[in-house]
Amino acid sequence: MENTIDRRRFLKGAAAAGAATIAAGAIGTAAGCAPSAPASSSADSGELILDADKFINAKWNFEIPPDPIDESKIEETVECEILIIGAGVSGLVTGASAVEEGADVLLIADSAGPVSRGGSNAAFNTRLTHELGMDFTREEIEPIFQDIFAANSFRLDQEKWWLVYDESGNAMNWLMDKMEPYGIHCVIENNQQDGGTCWWDGGPLKTLNVSHSFVAEGANAAGASQQIVVEALAEEIIKGGGQIFYGTTAVQLDREDDNTGRVTGCVAKKDGKYVRYVASKGVVLATGDFSQDRDMVAKYCPIALPFGNGGVYDGSGLKLALWIGAAWQKYTPNAPMLATMGDEVLPCRWWAEGALTTFPGLLVNNKGKRYSNENCTYGYMPYPQRVQPDGCAFLIWDDNWVRDSAPWQSDRVGGEPRDTQEVYDSIAMLFDPNTDWTTTDEYAGFDATMAETAVKADTLEELAEGLGLPKEEFLAQVERYNSYCETGLDDEFHKDKRFLLPVKQPPFYGIKNEPYTLCITGGLNTDIQMHVCDSNNDPIPGLYGVGTVVGDMYGDVYDYHVPGINLGGACTTFGYLLGKKLPAGEW
Repeated sequence: MENTIDRRRFLKGAAAAGAATIAAGAIGTAAGCAPSAPASSSADSGELILDADKFINAKWNFEIPPDPIDESKIEETVECEILIIGAGVSGLVTGASAVEEGADVLLIADSAGPVSRGGSNAAFNTRLTHELGMDFTREEIEPIFQDIFAANSFRLDQEKWWLVYDESGNAMNWLMDKMEPYGIHCVIENNQQDGGTCWWDGGPLKTLNVSHSFVAEGANAAGASQQIVVEALAEEIIKGGGQIFYGTTAVQLDREDDNTGRVTGCVAKKDGKYVRYVASKGVVLATGDFSQDRDMVAKYCPIALPFGNGGVYDGSGLKLALWIGAAWQKYTPNAPMLATMGDEVLPCRWWAEGALTTFPGLLVNNKGKRYSNENCTYGYMPYPQRVQPDGCAFLIWDDNWVRDSAPWQSDRVGGEPRDTQEVYDSIAMLFDPNTDWTTTDEYAGFDATMAETAVKADTLEELAEGLGLPKEEFLAQVERYNSYCETGLDDEFHKDKRFLLPVKQPPFYGIKNEPYTLCITGGLNTDIQMHVCDSNNDPIPGLYGVGTVVGDMYGDVYDYHVPGINLGGACTTFGYLLGKKLPAGEW
């Protein structure tokens, strides 16, 4: 009987196996010999007991393909040259690029319209970076990329990174040209430089200012306005003669010769009816990540399980490919894209040293104690935060913090610094019970429920009580922290003295925060021509992948050293290139 597994059985079995291992180890240690098997087990109770062979060879429920759609239920066949599944950035860029080449493009999407989140698009050597004097030569970028590869344990596809460096400038120039007629223009986001003006003289949290962000009237937040881009791209596809069908769910990829030949199209369901789409030149998966499927997360990225369901996609497109012979990416576990603090907690993302940082004040856990250097890129801080009791942290600051942190820089290169009083007032909104969060759009991504945990107090004792922190431990920690602020030397976590700002001036402020998953990057085994490949790294004819579907772009965790490389690289650059190459049969 085949051993199938889902997340609940996996976690329960792993716990049971771990307990058995500990017990056996204790017996072996006491006897001075190899551990022996326990005299009895709970296997007879139906509980899954794991060992290495079972763990390696088990098949997960999501890996079992459903029965093919009954041919008698398929009511219509629609033909095209290029079929794209997914209406996010990668799918729409691919479609707009292919339409421009004269291809007959048809796009289907489960969503009700074009979708996007965020808005940071990394690109190298564009006309905008050239105008700003922010280009990178090969000689400059080579040691930078080597540092990034090493930081990711070389668990990534280096060829894909070099493809981004070589081609992202052309792709971004093309996208900027597409957006200008819609009144959408591009800026470069300000990102953390960690005390340096360039990569090699900054600190360990340095990032490259290559993140392009599109803004327009009514959508002027750099790094948070990508939705206007996908809506314009959808219009471009229609204007170019392409077709888009929303509310249409792909349920089966069609592959010839009993799943050994060419992928010819898919079967999709709309309004309860099945339609077959046939593509003569290729099928492109642009279906996003798998962070909403807990079983897929348990298999491919178990380190993300404690961070809860994130993202917006359930891996449906990835499963379609696995069912017809596609292989998973080479490196696992996949790299999660995590976040904590930043501008989703306080409306002050653009602080003195730039974006992508956590809260550069005092952080404590629910025992009232510090647990990390607070000055950290917010994509990396979730790990030390999640392993704290209850996985939460508390942000603590005083009434002088905003003014002592000034100047508050703009969200974009060359922009006017943000007014310090305006920052102070926007943060104060968190503590105003009269604030109507249903009508306030101060900054993107804010979860208004966080305001429910915001505490303002006249004394530190009252602050501790309001946040539910142990009073004595918290007061002692604040006293130690304030002493470091006086000496400029952090004896606990060695934070840079620039950010050692004391917690002394009432009123005092605190807010609770938990880290979360934005998405989980990577998926299928893909090459640099965007072919989806099998386990031998051989392309599956007719099947391509772009965007987060692309495997092995990132290693240990999504890399914020190049902010926006997912949207700018895997989505925009790869989509643009595929749209150019596929119509001519070059890829």
